[in-house]
Amino acid sequence: MNKSPFSTVVYVLITCLVFANVYVYSQIFTDTIPEPNYPTPVSTPEQADQNDIQPEPEDVLPEGYTTVQANLSDTHSGTLVLVNSTHPFVFDNVPTIIPTSENVSIYYNKTKSYSVRDINVSMNAEAVTALNKMLDDFSAYQGGKKSLIILEGLRTYEEQQQILDEKIAALGPDQTIAQQPGASEHHTGYAMDMDLYENGVVATFTGEGDYAWIYENAHKYGFVLRYQEGKESVTGISPESWHFRYVGVPHAEYMYKNGLSLEEYIDALALYPFKSARLTVSDEATGALYEIYSVAVDADGTEIPVPASPDGSVAYTLSGDNNGHVIVTVKKA
Repeated sequence: MNKSPFSTVVYVLITCLVFANVYVYSQIFTDTIPEPNYPTPVSTPEQADQNDIQPEPEDVLPEGYTTVQANLSDTHSGTLVLVNSTHPFVFDNVPTIIPTSENVSIYYNKTKSYSVRDINVSMNAEAVTALNKMLDDFSAYQGGKKSLIILEGLRTYEEQQQILDEKIAALGPDQTIAQQPGASEHHTGYAMDMDLYENGVVATFTGEGDYAWIYENAHKYGFVLRYQEGKESVTGISPESWHFRYVGVPHAEYMYKNGLSLEEYIDALALYPFKSARLTVSDEATGALYEIYSVAVDADGTEIPVPASPDGSVAYTLSGDNNGHVIVTVKKA
Protein backbone atom coordinates (compact mmCIF):
# COMPACT_ATOMS: atom_id res chain seq x y z
CA MET A 1 0.00 0.00 0.00
CA ASN A 2 1.35 3.43 -0.88
CA LYS A 3 2.16 5.89 2.04
CA SER A 4 0.68 9.31 1.96
CA PRO A 5 2.99 12.35 1.80
CA PHE A 6 1.90 13.37 5.30
CA SER A 7 2.95 10.02 6.76
CA THR A 8 6.34 10.31 5.19
CA VAL A 9 6.99 13.75 6.75
CA VAL A 10 5.94 12.53 10.19
CA TYR A 11 8.21 9.52 9.87
CA VAL A 12 11.23 11.69 8.96
CA LEU A 13 10.63 14.09 11.89
CA ILE A 14 10.37 11.22 14.39
CA THR A 15 13.58 9.69 13.07
CA CYS A 16 15.46 13.02 13.45
CA LEU A 17 14.25 13.47 17.03
CA VAL A 18 15.40 9.99 17.98
CA PHE A 19 18.91 10.56 16.62
CA ALA A 20 19.15 13.99 18.31
CA ASN A 21 18.26 12.54 21.71
CA VAL A 22 20.76 9.73 21.31
CA TYR A 23 23.56 12.27 20.54
CA VAL A 24 22.79 14.51 23.53
CA TYR A 25 22.68 11.63 25.99
CA SER A 26 25.90 10.22 24.62
CA GLN A 27 27.66 13.59 25.26
CA ILE A 28 26.32 13.82 28.82
CA PHE A 29 27.31 10.32 29.88
CA THR A 30 30.70 10.27 28.18
CA ASP A 31 31.64 13.77 29.57
CA THR A 32 32.85 14.99 26.22
CA ILE A 33 31.22 18.38 26.12
CA PRO A 34 34.08 20.70 25.04
CA GLU A 35 35.25 23.49 27.43
CA PRO A 36 34.83 27.08 26.26
CA ASN A 37 37.99 28.30 24.54
CA TYR A 38 38.54 31.72 26.19
CA PRO A 39 41.39 33.90 24.86
CA THR A 40 44.50 34.30 27.08
CA PRO A 41 44.64 37.83 28.70
CA VAL A 42 47.42 40.03 27.33
CA SER A 43 48.81 43.00 29.36
CA THR A 44 49.05 46.31 27.62
CA PRO A 45 52.47 48.08 27.70
CA GLU A 46 51.02 50.56 30.21
CA GLN A 47 49.85 47.77 32.51
CA ALA A 48 53.18 45.98 32.24
CA ASP A 49 55.05 49.16 33.25
CA GLN A 50 52.78 49.63 36.25
CA ASN A 51 53.33 46.05 37.34
CA ASP A 52 57.10 46.59 37.25
CA ILE A 53 56.99 49.68 39.53
CA GLN A 54 58.28 48.92 43.03
CA PRO A 55 57.70 51.28 45.96
CA GLU A 56 60.89 53.17 46.90
CA PRO A 57 62.04 52.60 50.49
CA GLU A 58 61.75 55.72 52.66
CA ASP A 59 65.37 55.51 53.88
CA VAL A 60 67.03 55.41 50.46
CA LEU A 61 69.63 58.19 50.26
CA PRO A 62 69.98 60.39 47.21
CA GLU A 63 72.92 59.62 44.97
CA GLY A 64 76.16 61.07 46.31
CA TYR A 65 75.29 60.70 50.01
CA THR A 66 76.27 58.29 52.75
CA THR A 67 75.70 58.31 56.53
CA VAL A 68 77.67 58.62 59.75
CA GLN A 69 76.43 57.45 63.13
CA ALA A 70 75.80 60.25 65.63
CA ASN A 71 75.07 59.91 69.34
CA LEU A 72 73.52 62.36 71.78
CA SER A 73 77.01 63.39 72.89
CA ASP A 74 77.52 64.86 69.42
CA THR A 75 74.66 67.30 69.94
CA HIS A 76 76.66 68.98 72.75
CA SER A 77 79.79 69.89 70.74
CA GLY A 78 80.69 72.17 67.85
CA THR A 79 80.61 75.77 66.71
CA LEU A 80 76.81 76.06 66.93
CA VAL A 81 76.19 74.80 70.47
CA LEU A 82 73.63 76.99 72.19
CA VAL A 83 74.50 77.70 75.82
CA ASN A 84 72.20 79.64 78.12
CA SER A 85 70.17 79.14 81.30
CA THR A 86 67.92 76.53 79.67
CA HIS A 87 70.66 74.84 77.60
CA PRO A 88 73.58 74.33 80.00
CA PHE A 89 77.04 73.50 78.73
CA VAL A 90 77.96 69.81 79.05
CA PHE A 91 81.39 69.57 80.64
CA ASP A 92 83.64 66.58 79.88
CA ASN A 93 81.51 65.71 76.87
CA VAL A 94 83.01 63.09 74.53
CA PRO A 95 81.52 63.35 71.00
CA THR A 96 81.82 60.49 68.52
CA ILE A 97 81.82 62.19 65.11
CA ILE A 98 82.39 65.88 65.90
CA PRO A 99 86.04 66.87 66.48
CA THR A 100 86.82 67.81 70.06
CA SER A 101 87.34 71.55 70.42
CA GLU A 102 91.03 72.45 70.41
CA ASN A 103 91.55 75.48 72.63
CA VAL A 104 94.79 77.44 72.36
CA SER A 105 96.34 80.48 74.00
CA ILE A 106 95.37 83.54 71.95
CA TYR A 107 98.56 85.28 73.05
CA TYR A 108 100.82 82.66 71.48
CA ASN A 109 98.77 82.40 68.29
CA LYS A 110 97.72 85.96 67.54
CA THR A 111 98.97 88.45 64.98
CA LYS A 112 100.39 91.92 65.78
CA SER A 113 97.18 93.81 65.02
CA TYR A 114 95.67 93.56 68.53
CA SER A 115 96.50 92.87 72.18
CA VAL A 116 95.50 90.17 74.69
CA ARG A 117 95.10 90.54 78.45
CA ASP A 118 97.59 87.76 79.23
CA ILE A 119 98.84 84.34 78.13
CA ASN A 120 95.99 82.55 79.92
CA VAL A 121 93.24 83.89 77.65
CA SER A 122 92.42 81.01 75.31
CA MET A 123 89.92 80.22 72.60
CA ASN A 124 89.12 77.57 69.99
CA ALA A 125 91.91 77.35 67.40
CA GLU A 126 89.55 77.79 64.43
CA ALA A 127 88.04 80.87 66.07
CA VAL A 128 91.50 82.35 66.75
CA THR A 129 92.41 81.99 63.06
CA ALA A 130 89.23 83.85 62.09
CA LEU A 131 89.84 86.48 64.79
CA ASN A 132 93.34 87.14 63.45
CA LYS A 133 92.03 87.69 59.93
CA MET A 134 89.23 89.99 61.10
CA LEU A 135 91.41 92.18 63.30
CA ASP A 136 94.22 92.29 60.73
CA ASP A 137 91.71 93.67 58.22
CA PHE A 138 90.33 96.10 60.77
CA SER A 139 93.82 97.34 61.61
CA ALA A 140 94.46 97.88 57.89
CA TYR A 141 91.15 99.78 57.69
CA GLN A 142 92.45 102.04 60.49
CA GLY A 143 95.75 102.58 58.73
CA GLY A 144 97.73 100.08 60.79
CA LYS A 145 96.42 101.20 64.15
CA LYS A 146 96.48 98.71 67.05
CA SER A 147 93.58 99.65 69.32
CA LEU A 148 91.76 96.50 70.46
CA ILE A 149 92.35 94.01 73.27
CA ILE A 150 90.83 90.59 73.98
CA LEU A 151 90.04 90.40 77.68
CA GLU A 152 88.07 87.15 77.99
CA GLY A 153 87.86 83.84 76.18
CA LEU A 154 87.39 80.32 77.48
CA ARG A 155 86.23 80.01 81.10
CA THR A 156 86.08 77.07 83.48
CA TYR A 157 83.19 76.40 85.85
CA GLU A 158 85.19 77.86 88.74
CA GLU A 159 86.15 81.00 86.83
CA GLN A 160 82.53 81.64 85.91
CA GLN A 161 81.48 81.22 89.55
CA GLN A 162 84.04 83.81 90.62
CA ILE A 163 82.83 86.31 88.01
CA LEU A 164 79.21 85.74 89.05
CA ASP A 165 80.06 86.37 92.68
CA GLU A 166 81.83 89.62 91.77
CA LYS A 167 78.90 90.88 89.67
CA ILE A 168 76.37 90.07 92.38
CA ALA A 169 78.51 91.90 94.93
CA ALA A 170 78.71 94.95 92.65
CA LEU A 171 75.23 95.01 91.07
CA GLY A 172 73.01 92.95 93.33
CA PRO A 173 71.38 89.51 92.96
CA ASP A 174 69.15 90.64 90.07
CA GLN A 175 72.07 91.44 87.74
CA THR A 176 71.77 89.97 84.22
CA ILE A 177 75.34 90.37 82.98
CA ALA A 178 77.06 87.32 84.45
CA GLN A 179 75.44 83.89 84.06
CA GLN A 180 75.42 80.94 86.40
CA PRO A 181 78.28 78.46 85.94
CA GLY A 182 77.28 76.13 83.12
CA ALA A 183 75.05 78.77 81.51
CA SER A 184 77.86 80.91 80.06
CA GLU A 185 78.88 80.37 76.47
CA HIS A 186 82.44 81.26 77.47
CA HIS A 187 82.62 77.57 78.40
CA THR A 188 82.46 76.66 74.70
CA GLY A 189 85.75 78.29 73.69
CA TYR A 190 83.96 80.12 70.86
CA ALA A 191 83.14 83.36 72.72
CA MET A 192 85.32 86.37 73.47
CA ASP A 193 85.05 89.81 75.06
CA MET A 194 86.79 92.64 73.22
CA ASP A 195 87.49 96.19 74.43
CA LEU A 196 89.39 99.29 73.34
CA TYR A 197 93.04 99.58 74.35
CA GLU A 198 95.15 102.66 73.73
CA ASN A 199 98.14 103.98 75.63
CA GLY A 200 97.71 101.31 78.29
CA VAL A 201 94.10 102.32 79.00
CA VAL A 202 91.17 99.90 78.59
CA ALA A 203 87.77 101.30 77.61
CA THR A 204 84.46 99.62 76.81
CA PHE A 205 83.96 98.60 73.20
CA THR A 206 80.74 100.23 71.97
CA GLY A 207 81.04 99.85 68.21
CA GLU A 208 80.94 103.59 67.62
CA GLY A 209 82.91 105.59 65.07
CA ASP A 210 85.52 103.58 63.20
CA TYR A 211 84.65 100.59 65.38
CA ALA A 212 81.28 100.23 63.69
CA TRP A 213 83.35 98.39 61.05
CA ILE A 214 83.48 95.42 63.44
CA TYR A 215 79.70 95.24 63.71
CA GLU A 216 79.27 95.61 59.96
CA ASN A 217 81.88 93.04 58.95
CA ALA A 218 82.25 90.48 61.76
CA HIS A 219 79.84 88.07 60.03
CA LYS A 220 82.21 87.82 57.04
CA TYR A 221 84.71 86.15 59.38
CA GLY A 222 82.17 83.92 61.17
CA PHE A 223 81.48 86.11 64.23
CA VAL A 224 78.21 87.57 65.52
CA LEU A 225 77.41 90.12 68.19
CA ARG A 226 75.89 87.63 70.61
CA TYR A 227 73.74 89.78 72.92
CA GLN A 228 72.07 92.44 70.82
CA GLU A 229 69.87 95.26 72.02
CA GLY A 230 66.22 94.29 71.68
CA LYS A 231 66.86 90.55 72.09
CA GLU A 232 66.82 90.47 75.90
CA SER A 233 63.54 88.55 76.01
CA VAL A 234 65.06 85.85 73.81
CA THR A 235 68.59 85.58 75.20
CA GLY A 236 67.80 86.47 78.80
CA ILE A 237 70.94 88.66 78.83
CA SER A 238 71.32 92.43 78.80
CA PRO A 239 72.95 93.85 75.63
CA GLU A 240 76.74 93.39 75.56
CA SER A 241 78.41 95.50 72.89
CA TRP A 242 81.76 93.78 73.53
CA HIS A 243 80.76 90.09 73.45
CA PHE A 244 81.25 88.19 70.18
CA ARG A 245 80.60 84.56 69.34
CA TYR A 246 82.17 82.49 66.59
CA VAL A 247 79.67 80.31 64.68
CA GLY A 248 81.26 80.00 61.23
CA VAL A 249 80.83 82.10 58.10
CA PRO A 250 77.58 80.84 56.53
CA HIS A 251 75.76 80.83 59.86
CA ALA A 252 77.01 84.27 60.82
CA GLU A 253 76.00 85.58 57.37
CA TYR A 254 72.44 84.32 57.77
CA MET A 255 72.09 85.50 61.37
CA TYR A 256 73.41 88.96 60.56
CA LYS A 257 71.28 89.50 57.46
CA ASN A 258 68.12 88.28 59.20
CA GLY A 259 68.74 89.92 62.57
CA LEU A 260 68.65 86.64 64.50
CA SER A 261 70.07 85.73 67.87
CA LEU A 262 71.63 82.29 68.22
CA GLU A 263 68.49 81.08 70.01
CA GLU A 264 66.33 82.17 67.07
CA TYR A 265 68.72 80.71 64.51
CA ILE A 266 68.79 77.29 66.19
CA ASP A 267 64.98 77.26 66.22
CA ALA A 268 64.94 78.22 62.53
CA LEU A 269 67.35 75.45 61.54
CA ALA A 270 64.97 72.81 62.90
CA LEU A 271 62.67 73.76 59.99
CA TYR A 272 65.29 72.57 57.47
CA PRO A 273 65.58 68.77 57.76
CA PHE A 274 67.55 66.68 55.25
CA LYS A 275 64.48 65.24 53.50
CA SER A 276 62.86 68.65 52.99
CA ALA A 277 63.96 72.02 51.68
CA ARG A 278 67.45 72.77 53.00
CA LEU A 279 68.73 76.21 53.89
CA THR A 280 71.05 77.73 51.29
CA VAL A 281 73.42 80.58 52.16
CA SER A 282 75.85 82.45 49.94
CA ASP A 283 79.16 83.73 51.31
CA GLU A 284 79.12 87.46 50.59
CA ALA A 285 82.90 87.73 50.38
CA THR A 286 83.80 84.66 48.29
CA GLY A 287 80.54 83.76 46.57
CA ALA A 288 80.72 80.23 48.00
CA LEU A 289 77.35 78.48 48.31
CA TYR A 290 76.44 76.50 51.42
CA GLU A 291 73.62 74.04 52.05
CA ILE A 292 72.57 73.59 55.69
CA TYR A 293 70.22 71.06 57.27
CA SER A 294 69.34 69.79 60.75
CA VAL A 295 69.00 66.16 61.87
CA ALA A 296 67.37 65.17 65.17
CA VAL A 297 69.36 62.63 67.19
CA ASP A 298 67.61 60.12 69.45
CA ALA A 299 68.86 58.24 72.49
CA ASP A 300 69.83 55.16 70.45
CA GLY A 301 71.85 57.16 67.94
CA THR A 302 70.92 58.37 64.47
CA GLU A 303 72.40 57.98 61.00
CA ILE A 304 73.32 61.45 59.72
CA PRO A 305 73.26 61.88 55.91
CA VAL A 306 76.47 63.48 54.65
CA PRO A 307 78.06 63.88 51.20
CA ALA A 308 79.94 60.80 50.01
CA SER A 309 83.18 62.37 48.83
CA PRO A 310 86.14 59.95 48.98
CA ASP A 311 88.43 62.48 47.33
CA GLY A 312 87.35 65.29 49.66
CA SER A 313 86.05 67.44 46.82
CA VAL A 314 82.81 68.14 48.70
CA ALA A 315 83.59 69.69 52.08
CA TYR A 316 81.18 69.57 54.98
CA THR A 317 81.22 70.27 58.73
CA LEU A 318 79.16 68.92 61.61
CA SER A 319 78.07 70.66 64.80
CA GLY A 320 75.68 69.93 67.58
CA ASP A 321 73.23 72.61 68.66
CA ASN A 322 72.91 71.53 72.34
CA ASN A 323 69.22 71.09 71.58
CA GLY A 324 69.04 67.51 70.33
CA HIS A 325 70.23 68.05 66.74
CA VAL A 326 73.32 67.79 64.57
CA ILE A 327 73.68 70.57 62.00
CA VAL A 328 75.30 69.63 58.68
CA THR A 329 76.89 72.42 56.64
CA VAL A 330 77.89 71.48 53.09
CA LYS A 331 80.03 73.73 50.92
CA LYS A 332 78.49 73.24 47.47
CA ALA A 333 80.69 75.52 45.38
